[in-house]
Amino acid sequence: MTEEQEGLLELGDFAKTSLFLLSKHLLKYKDVNMRTHGRLIEALESPTKRKLINMPRGTLKSSLACVAYPIYRLLNNPNERILIDSELYTNSRTFLREIKAHLESPLFRLLWGDFEGSLWNSDEITIKQRTKPYKEASISVGGIGTTKVGQHYTIIIGDDYSSPANTNSPENAQKVVDHYKYNTAILEPDGTYVIIGTRYSELDIIGHILDNEVSHHTE
Repeated sequence: MTEEQEGLLELGDFAKTSLFLLSKHLLKYKDVNMRTHGRLIEALESPTKRKLINMPRGTLKSSLACVAYPIYRLLNNPNERILIDSELYTNSRTFLREIKAHLESPLFRLLWGDFEGSLWNSDEITIKQRTKPYKEASISVGGIGTTKVGQHYTIIIGDDYSSPANTNSPENAQKVVDHYKYNTAILEPDGTYVIIGTRYSELDIIGHILDNEVSHHTE
């Protein structure tokens, strides 16, 4: 083994314990920095089971939450069952396509071996490192209007659920809320739900969560 390969293996060991190192040095998100993304990374790494993240567009929030974070979680627990969920099903598939590209890369094969398991397509993947026979894939994708009947996930990532198109009326906004409520029913009791997005309206999903699920204290 060359000195360069030994250095990469050492970096891989550190990256498993640091979402920042994984994102910046292995996934090559060069613009990730602790000043801009420190609180986002801290929230994703924290043991809290409900994470609500509101950031502007163009800040790499989806790359970190929907690509880096699922990889980070699977590296540390290959038995996770993750649903990447977006307003549009096609957006979720795009995130999975990028994840697959990383897992299939020579770098990841060097560090952690072959990931491609029995299920490996544009909608679902199961990694070879899994040790438990769950019916759910390691990563599945979804979108508003789709349902995952009979599935149960340890992690659900709701990315950019709200947009101008679905916050322009109470009825459209309610469809997003209903989708979110359905997903809470297919999340394992000790599972993690990450909501990440940008505010568009008081009617959006972030507003719903702030109004109905976040405790407000006055002094």
